[in-house]
Amino acid sequence: MGSVVLIRHGEAEGNRHHRLIGWSEVSLTSIGHSQAQLVAERLSRAPIDRIVSSDLRRTVETAGPLASALGLEPTLDPRFREINNGDWTGLTPTEVSQGWPDIWQAYVDGHDVDRPGGERWADVRSRVVGALEEHLAADGTTAVFSHGGPLVIAAAWASGVDVHGNVFKGPIASAENASLCTIVPGPRLLGYNDVGHLRPIASDDTPYAPVVGAPSPDSPAPGI
Repeated sequence: MGSVVLIRHGEAEGNRHHRLIGWSEVSLTSIGHSQAQLVAERLSRAPIDRIVSSDLRRTVETAGPLASALGLEPTLDPRFREINNGDWTGLTPTEVSQGWPDIWQAYVDGHDVDRPGGERWADVRSRVVGALEEHLAADGTTAVFSHGGPLVIAAAWASGVDVHGNVFKGPIASAENASLCTIVPGPRLLGYNDVGHLRPIASDDTPYAPVVGAPSPDSPAPGI
């Protein structure tokens, strides 16, 4: 039996504007790359046996520095992808609310809605939990680079919290960029939203803020 350390990707293009990134192949920002280096500094001192990453660019880029430091080749696993936002991909909450007012209001009210052309949170939970069970059954420690929605789902599952609706309206708060979540067999949640390795990072135009993409009043799911 082993343990899993889940890492949310660093700040990505669109996070600051609360865009629903989903399966978009966006890259990390300069801050996101700096956050990935800090993750590597922290976890390169830990007994990591393998690295797994969502196959989306922002998670692969976040995993890169740790993989280089440990000399490990990441295994890409699409089960750890963010939710497929379908027709909402790349839009802001305001744009979605204008185009699909009834569906968006149901989502804001906490329901698990069908994104047109995309997924429900129940779909994401099924694939993420299945993948976590496999890695917890393996020996050693697996570092998994994933996304905000899957981290909330993983933490709720490991805590015994049953979340059926919009996961961002449940009792588990959204994980910050480049934060860590640790799960051991049971399952049991040992840590969540751990940002002890992060420190202020300067960018050309905006100082680093620990909470990137904080929810606006109409955005229960920032930057997913």
